[in-house]
Amino acid sequence: MTNKRIFILAAVLVIAMTGRSQEYLTIFGRSSESRDWQDRIVRNDNVATLPFFDDFTSESSFPAEQRWQSGCVFVNSGFPYKPVNYRAATLDILDGSGVVYNNGSSNPFIADSLLSVAIRLDSIAGRALSPADSVYLSFYYQAGGYGDAPDENDSLVLCFGYGYQQVDTIDGVVYTYEKTGWQHVWSTSGSDFDSTFKKVMIPVTGQHLFTDRFYVLFYNYATLPSTMYPNDRSNMDIWNIDFVYLDAGRSVLTTDSYPKVSLTGLEPKFLKRYVSMPYEHYKETSPDVTMNYVYDISVSNLDSLSHQVRYHCTVEDENTGRVYSVNDTSFVAYDFSNSGIEDFSIRLRNFRFPDNEQFDSAMFVIRQYVEVTDQYSDVVAGDSMVSRHGFYNYYAYDDGIPEGGYGLTPDDTYFATQFNVASPQKLHGVQMLFNETFKEANYNFFDVYVWGNNNGKPGEVIYVLENQRPKWTENIYQFAYYKFDKPVTVSGIFYVGIRQQEKKSINIGFDMSRDNSNYNFYKVDADWKNSSIPGSLMIRPMTGKEYFIGLGESQDVTEDIAVYPNPARDVVFIGGINADEHVVLSVFDITGREVKSALSTNELDVSDLSDGVYMIRAVTEGGSVVTSKFIISK
Repeated sequence: MTNKRIFILAAVLVIAMTGRSQEYLTIFGRSSESRDWQDRIVRNDNVATLPFFDDFTSESSFPAEQRWQSGCVFVNSGFPYKPVNYRAATLDILDGSGVVYNNGSSNPFIADSLLSVAIRLDSIAGRALSPADSVYLSFYYQAGGYGDAPDENDSLVLCFGYGYQQVDTIDGVVYTYEKTGWQHVWSTSGSDFDSTFKKVMIPVTGQHLFTDRFYVLFYNYATLPSTMYPNDRSNMDIWNIDFVYLDAGRSVLTTDSYPKVSLTGLEPKFLKRYVSMPYEHYKETSPDVTMNYVYDISVSNLDSLSHQVRYHCTVEDENTGRVYSVNDTSFVAYDFSNSGIEDFSIRLRNFRFPDNEQFDSAMFVIRQYVEVTDQYSDVVAGDSMVSRHGFYNYYAYDDGIPEGGYGLTPDDTYFATQFNVASPQKLHGVQMLFNETFKEANYNFFDVYVWGNNNGKPGEVIYVLENQRPKWTENIYQFAYYKFDKPVTVSGIFYVGIRQQEKKSINIGFDMSRDNSNYNFYKVDADWKNSSIPGSLMIRPMTGKEYFIGLGESQDVTEDIAVYPNPARDVVFIGGINADEHVVLSVFDITGREVKSALSTNELDVSDLSDGVYMIRAVTEGGSVVTSKFIISK
């Protein structure tokens, strides 16, 4: 899939450079100050112990502070293509606000970095550690994924850091300094392209590394292309990292596996056409039209053996608290080392999202579980994936993450997305996400259009909102609201889109993980044409008067609980909980069964829990709910 996308992009660039009008796809970002990892202060206020592990499944957009101290890497499910575990950490040329580093050039430059907190390698369980303890770091990486693949001159680098004391004598006075040294241990270039995740296993050798301040550092070298089109100098050179695991007693001489069966891939899509749609529209439409009764899941079995697995999926209505069991099935998951990630088709079991008439919006929490049910069920952990599905006051084809940017050349060109309503609706505006290019090259005027239907293509102009410009915030991946000066009535099939006034691509967000190109159209001459680029334009027409972004559509709407260490043995500590506030804590196993509860505490005894994956949920006095996932490994 990724190779096909690169071919399409390359073809578009060739055509564009010959002066012909055409669709245009780029990646995005804007300029910022350079933040080299070497200039960052190494924190020592948070120290981790072995095993050190992160599969980046937290719902936060940035790495967990209990394990990492650099915050510019983006944790997400959009850029990685079928990661080893759900979600991964993405390194690119953007900082934490979606801003292109200002030191970007056509020569390789250091861009993103992922730096761990200090890890104790001097001892474990009360005894000293040394190279004889066979300590290995393993991780999986992917070049490109759904995003732009790194170029030949780009690279991903791994370094080990180690703390030591430097002693200097000046004028007879002895001074001791805490210093950090760095050792390059691994790298790969962009020419080593593969759309799958590859495993790397690195031994920790050398006594100097076995200190109380050991660090893991990933960073990437990137290059901005020299091109006549400024909008090419944007988000690119994507590297995805997953399943970082550091522990003693490991070896490459035997099959090094992790006793876990994981869920991965995209979140389930329960609607046929839209990712989200207005609740009122959903309630008046037949389930045969709206519901997607067969969806796909992806599973990775990281153990060395195949296992019998039970899959279970529930949907919770947050309006009423009612929980629906929508699927319960079993299958065999073959080991990842031989079979890779496996896809399974799942059928909804007589389920339709409830359509309670008293609410005008709704939120549903989808929980998926896999558990091992054969004789290894006590030693091989299962997994869970939690996602949200909302019905608000807009239509959306995208999942909120723009892996690319879309536009046309030259000026006075049009593009549009098709929508279909069950009954006449009043549009009050449109949400759109614009990518911020290097030096804001796409900050140009455009017009917002609404068209009627003409035999499956945009027809008569219904409404025009003139002379608009891209809007941005300091937060990454935020939609802007363009309010119409009067309600616009639409019925049946209609289209919403843009007229580009300038000859450069407007670079609107383009979700490349969900293909709705059959609903995308463009016009560079007299006729409308169906788009040839797979993906979804990030255009969301709104039927309500108020601007609203639903939970699950934007990042960090609710912060997770911080649970550490993770994996844990006997005790877990819980960050983000105010011990003076009345907070109800509940721990659930892989089947959704509550196995432990507590009140207002930052420390939880889990010594009685068996190995496996657990979900912890905290409910505050105000009714807010935060969750996190942790692993018991003894």
